[in-house]
Amino acid sequence: MTSMILRVYLVGVIAVMGMWGEVRAQSTEPTYAWQQGPLDAPLGDQATLTLSSGYRFLGPKDTERLLREMGNFPSGAELGLVTSGSGDSNWFVVIRFIDAGYVEDDDASAWNADEMLDSIKEGTEEANAKRREMGMEALNIKGWEEKPHYDKATNKVVWAISAETSHGTTVNYNTLALGRHGYMSMNLVADLAQLPTLKPHAASLLSNLNFVQGKRYVDFDSTTDKVAAVGLAALVAGAAFKSGLFAKLLVLIIAFKKVILLAGVAVVGWVWKFVKGRSTPPPSA
Repeated sequence: MTSMILRVYLVGVIAVMGMWGEVRAQSTEPTYAWQQGPLDAPLGDQATLTLSSGYRFLGPKDTERLLREMGNFPSGAELGLVTSGSGDSNWFVVIRFIDAGYVEDDDASAWNADEMLDSIKEGTEEANAKRREMGMEALNIKGWEEKPHYDKATNKVVWAISAETSHGTTVNYNTLALGRHGYMSMNLVADLAQLPTLKPHAASLLSNLNFVQGKRYVDFDSTTDKVAAVGLAALVAGAAFKSGLFAKLLVLIIAFKKVILLAGVAVVGWVWKFVKGRSTPPPSA
């Protein structure tokens, strides 16, 4: 199960904080094909994301190009990127679809948040041994900042958990939207003080993301469709530590005393790109 969680939980939507503004000011690269809201942004053949005039959208090809420019290695699951509609935004989110199969939600009604937290803490302690071998500081899971809650009517789940190091407290704020063949994954990592500012953006995006007819969770066909190897509770419990998210985050906390993360990155290359101001900002609205 551990290996499966590692495989299917490829952190989806990321809010990258702090250095986006510095990158915008220094960039000399060509602009990207930003689409200004209001619009219904297509997310592959899976879903649409309804955006107001306060947001801008970047398609999958330009999203991958932008991620590479920042020193990242796109997973191939990227379906788009969203940022503020203004020209001075300091955040963005990357949207990915994880084709893990149909994630059964039967255990959501009976899950125990305390037991899930214990599981996360146990897994984090196991991972701390590896972090120490790498010369990295151990992580201490503090607890839920927002206990997991699942909306069975919309098949969307939200949870937030905090971890502590000597450099401060970080928050991993997660949102998932379940579909017939997998899920859209959104993950926001922020300093605890920044969470109230960014949380409404994540909530707005999640509420305005809808799977298309035939791809919805309710369209599942048990005779033909693949079922994910883990249920929803296992996905939530395993995501925080088994994805390596907090471990990668710690590297950037040490370097910048800030909380900035893009999951799946080559961390050193990403930091160097940011310092050198190589990535491309959206044009001013």
